[in-house]
Amino acid sequence: MHASIWKFTGDPGDLLARYDAMMIEAGAGNLRLHVCLRADDGILMIDASPSKEAFEALAHGEGFRALRERHGLPEPAEIRDYPVHVAYAGGSEIHSEGSPPLRTE
Repeated sequence: MHASIWKFTGDPGDLLARYDAMMIEAGAGNLRLHVCLRADDGILMIDASPSKEAFEALAHGEGFRALRERHGLPEPAEIRDYPVHVAYAGGSEIHSEGSPPLRTE
């Protein structure tokens, strides 16, 4: 699993409205772990992809760029990506395929 942090600068209220409209179109069905944060100078989007290759396709492919453009979400001011060690969501552990969970049930 690979996670990325996207920073969009601008008016947070405006950016969040555009983000919300984008997510209505995109849907949450394919999202494994995704968080949007409000900042004083914009928004931060944290997204987990199943692999580095999937992240690269998202970050540099036309699909997500076109989706952002349709909703007026600007180019990110910064994108950082990292391999995921472990993630938790909804009380459950999310880990990369092939890596064992940290705890067993």
